[in-house]
Amino acid sequence: MREFFENFRNTDAYEKLQTRYERRIKEERQKQIEEGNRKKKPFLYTVDRMIEHSGLKQHVYFMTAELFLILSVMIMALLFLITYIVCNNILAGLVVDALACIIVYGVMHVFYGNYYVRIEENIMTLLNLIENFNKTEDDIVQIFRKSIPYVGEPIGHILTDFCNEAKAYGDINQAFDNMSAKIEHRKCRELIHNLQVCSRYESNFQYVIRDCRKSMMDYLEIKSERKAIIRNGKAEILILLASAGFIIFLFSNVVSNNIGRLLLESLVGNVIIAYCAIVAVFSMVMMLSYDIKGGE
Repeated sequence: MREFFENFRNTDAYEKLQTRYERRIKEERQKQIEEGNRKKKPFLYTVDRMIEHSGLKQHVYFMTAELFLILSVMIMALLFLITYIVCNNILAGLVVDALACIIVYGVMHVFYGNYYVRIEENIMTLLNLIENFNKTEDDIVQIFRKSIPYVGEPIGHILTDFCNEAKAYGDINQAFDNMSAKIEHRKCRELIHNLQVCSRYESNFQYVIRDCRKSMMDYLEIKSERKAIIRNGKAEILILLASAGFIIFLFSNVVSNNIGRLLLESLVGNVIIAYCAIVAVFSMVMMLSYDIKGGE
């Protein structure tokens, strides 16, 4: 497998994918710098961020949005074909594909959600470090540089890029703008902006850090309450799904015909299965999406 990856890295296809990926990231970050944090982002850029923040790109370094979507379509087609051959039913193939999509989407979103958790955990540590180092340092670049060994990822990597860019180009504001564009977290971007303003006017970081810490603590408290509400909603949805499965099981013992065959081989049964599948997929997608940012 490693040999295959190395060979693929030397192909023109790999170069084209990487060029498109880097151009897409650069253009979107430039838009974020010019227009601020935007809720609606290009689809391919969103998939790229999911691949990177879920950790998939660390293991498959050449993975991009285009390649991920192509492989997904190929795998879905293969699963559909196998299921159709085994069950001789088109609907069964569609249901299996839907379940496979939910599993892949769910796993990636769980890891993607961990990215936000790590950001929030380390941003509080960073605020404390800035407050401590500010007692002996006035330069934000030096403060960040001293903070790097004490913070975890992904904050550590973002701070390293900030220090390197500030040193290479000599423009701290541009380094701050690039840093803000890299952080996929609305609240943390606000904190970075406050630090940027404070650094620009050479103000004392102590007062800004105290306000930022209070703001972040209030945000985390509200987010915790929202997640509790979301967990209750997830539990209710799972109970409803389990109840529906139990009712079908009981109904299958009452009727003389096989309930599974009745659902698969009749038009009404196919409509019922399709409707239930759509509701289940929509519910799972909504639950996983809210899990990432706590419903913010």
